[in-house]
Amino acid sequence: MIPMIPAQPMPFEALTPDAYRQLEHAASLKGLLKPFKGKGELEHLAQVAREIEAQLCHLMEVVVQQARQPPYSLLDIRLVLQNTSAGSTFLRWRTRDFARMGVAAWERQVSNRALPQAVREGLHRFEGERIALNLQMSVVHSLYRQATTCAIKMASAEQLLRQFTTAVEVSG
Repeated sequence: MIPMIPAQPMPFEALTPDAYRQLEHAASLKGLLKPFKGKGELEHLAQVAREIEAQLCHLMEVVVQQARQPPYSLLDIRLVLQNTSAGSTFLRWRTRDFARMGVAAWERQVSNRALPQAVREGLHRFEGERIALNLQMSVVHSLYRQATTCAIKMASAEQLLRQFTTAVEVSG
């Protein structure tokens, strides 16, 4: 059963271009599409990716805070931050009683005919923000992992070259 929810349009502040402005400058692909001269540059790329992840997490928190306001707080579902074992954070839907999680919980709530249209539209906007932010987090976290892995490989290659060069100099 759904508690009495007003049918008037719900306040929802979509993330604006201003919210993303800082990310735009940090996430330029020109820093990615270049020859890397050593592990230091790859470590820097990984660091930038980590900083962008933190900024995306902040944007996710803004969306979660909005979803905690009435009338959405009166519903049976919650938008929550979920930390993964891989070290990233994603937005997930879950029911109050934890019986359901994921898009199925959202679909069930949106499909409820007793839900006012304005609330349904607000949930739709939250779902759009969730999808976009999760995509961005996934891409940036993948970039972080790849840059970190490649920095380790680059360091290993540099160490092998130094060892071989030292061995040749000693024997020569």
